[in-house]
Amino acid sequence: MALRKAAGAALCLNILGFALMAAPACAQISSEGGPIYINSARTESLEAERKVLLVGNVDIQQGTARLRADQVTIKFTGKTAGAPASSSVVGGFGQVESIVAEGNVYYVTPELKAKSERGVYELATDTITMTGKVALMRDRDVAEGATLRMEVKNRRTTLEGGNGRTRMVIDPSSQPGQTP
Repeated sequence: MALRKAAGAALCLNILGFALMAAPACAQISSEGGPIYINSARTESLEAERKVLLVGNVDIQQGTARLRADQVTIKFTGKTAGAPASSSVVGGFGQVESIVAEGNVYYVTPELKAKSERGVYELATDTITMTGKVALMRDRDVAEGATLRMEVKNRRTTLEGGNGRTRMVIDPSSQPGQTP
């Protein structure tokens, strides 16, 4: 019985992952695109609200990008026009509209590592916005601020200080073409 429940939970996560990559303009946490793999301690499907709630040690990977948080809420737009109805766990929800990560949020790519208290991905603008004690690391360079906005496909980042100022430590020896 326990094995059947575990297999069912794994199937729900796999179906969610396939649903996230099924739509042509689907959610991206990586500029590379591709399948999205999701692991969490618990998954809740909130059909009336068109949401999926992932709770407990959430780990989402796409390409070489990884998003980790205590809790992630995935909100869907509704049925995609012209798409056939689906009987899967989230198949009838439509496209991903946003992904909200809360608590111990980490976003990692080969180029950068970012951490914050909250992160939001918006499909409409293809951006990730991280807020709350933001730290951004590239090689040995470190920047801190209140809000980090990353345009995924454009590969552009903006760090704002909020009520304070941004702070940076730049290590010239970590720059390309520099010798230590």
